[in-house]
Amino acid sequence: MFKKNYLYGLLLIMIMVASCSKSDKPAPTVTQNDIATIDNKVAAFMTTYNVPGASLAISKNGKLVYRRGYGFADKEANQKVTVNDRFRVASVSKTITAVAIMKLVQDGKLTIDQKVFGAGAILGTEYGTTPYSTRVANITVKDLLHHTTGGWNNAWPQDPVFQQPNATAKELITWTLNNRALTNDPGTSFQYSNFGYLVLGRIIEKLSGKTYEQYVKESILTPIQAKNTEIAGNTLADRKNNEVKYYGQGSEATYVYTDPWKRNDAPSGWISTPTDLVRLLTAIDSSATRPDILNGVTLKLMRTPNTINNYYACGIYVGAESWTPSNWYHFGSLPGTQALIFKTSTGWSVAFVINTRFTNANTSQNAFAQMLIDIVTDNSIPWQDIDQF
Repeated sequence: MFKKNYLYGLLLIMIMVASCSKSDKPAPTVTQNDIATIDNKVAAFMTTYNVPGASLAISKNGKLVYRRGYGFADKEANQKVTVNDRFRVASVSKTITAVAIMKLVQDGKLTIDQKVFGAGAILGTEYGTTPYSTRVANITVKDLLHHTTGGWNNAWPQDPVFQQPNATAKELITWTLNNRALTNDPGTSFQYSNFGYLVLGRIIEKLSGKTYEQYVKESILTPIQAKNTEIAGNTLADRKNNEVKYYGQGSEATYVYTDPWKRNDAPSGWISTPTDLVRLLTAIDSSATRPDILNGVTLKLMRTPNTINNYYACGIYVGAESWTPSNWYHFGSLPGTQALIFKTSTGWSVAFVINTRFTNANTSQNAFAQMLIDIVTDNSIPWQDIDQF
């Protein structure tokens, strides 16, 4: 688990240092110029942490002002990363899933206080063996979004989503309900849960009558023109068009192509480009610069943290100071990939992805944050007034 207070402090510094002003003036059509200050910071980061390939996108006040690929998408083929190459985004997928749930809330299809399992609940008795325990029967959609179900946490190697690798999502949920008892009452403890977001994916399917991927694409991604985002395959042979290869470090090398990515769609299954991720960020930022896909009431609900852990809202981490909830973010991290997205009240939206993962989680995630914050708080950078969306 990364050091949250470190990141919050960095984000607060960023807010105090960086300032932006909105403009209604259309961005001129200008070709992006490489900016050495940015590229040098990324290059130094990649060298320090042995990163084969990376991709970056930065939006300022709703304009895509910088994007670039770095290093290798495929070392063996000497293939360089381009801005159109796609990376696994791991737990950044949870933000996508939360937006989809919020869209269903906005459309009147559910409320976050609805029960999930049991007679009259959203998923009824389709999963597991009844009767359910009182704890399972009391889980709400809010508990799934906030990681407050009372258990099923991501502690390795017990994390339920990495058990039964040949099972379908439905089979895995049934197995977990039958074999993994909750350790606390729902709503009383924060336990980061990949499994909880797997269940949210099934709620989306139940209420929409579509597959999880189909609903998200049609209702969220296509309207914001995020056309390069889809669910990953499991193996190297399942590599999608314009998808990078992944490289493990240390003991993780053997796990890069063994996780059931496709089944774990809602918690960690998406591949995307930083440009698409920034499209999403600017579509849920309550700013007038680009149209939002969710209204103000829904966005406020999404960004309201839970009472057990005031650093986590619905699929996003938020700050705990006076600037809450204008600044929020999410990390993604699994063998072979890492990703970070964040949005600030000063107008910046940033997405950064790499095709490896360092063995020290605290170091790697703090390094991600520090490098990107150094970029957007560097007042010497000659940002162009362009929009590449």
